[in-house]
Amino acid sequence: MFSIFDGFDANCCLLTTSCALTSSMLTMLENDDAQVKVCGSYGSLKAALSDDKTINYIFIDLDSFDGIAAQFDAIKKLRETHADKSVVLLSSDFAMNEYGTHRLMLADVSLRLPVTISSLEIALMQAPVNNKIWCHRMAAAQDITAPPAPVRPFQHESSAA
Repeated sequence: MFSIFDGFDANCCLLTTSCALTSSMLTMLENDDAQVKVCGSYGSLKAALSDDKTINYIFIDLDSFDGIAAQFDAIKKLRETHADKSVVLLSSDFAMNEYGTHRLMLADVSLRLPVTISSLEIALMQAPVNNKIWCHRMAAAQDITAPPAPVRPFQHESSAA
């Protein structure tokens, strides 16, 4: 099989309850030598992320959990808590694959289901690039919201003669 992904090791978590998606994603990711853990709930995803600090990609099947509106808060919290993990959203409701940065609050890449091997490999390459932008924005936001350093009042030094 032709593979364009030749980057660093992908250690992935796939959050889904779909057997068909699990099967296809496992096949495609393992063909790219990725390690994959399948989680059936946000609780098991949280446990996997706590147990394995080397996980660097999180794939979230929105269709398994009633779409993006039902998961918005959970995804946003996950994104903020694990800002250094590349997040890829998967949904049949997406009109197309999205590799840009306008959804960074929730994900680095969004893929329309069913996923093709070429779109998955592009996502594996683009998600870390977008994730660096997300991390930079998070750091900048923390600098802005941090309390200002205490200001010492100006004291005029008197000259002793």
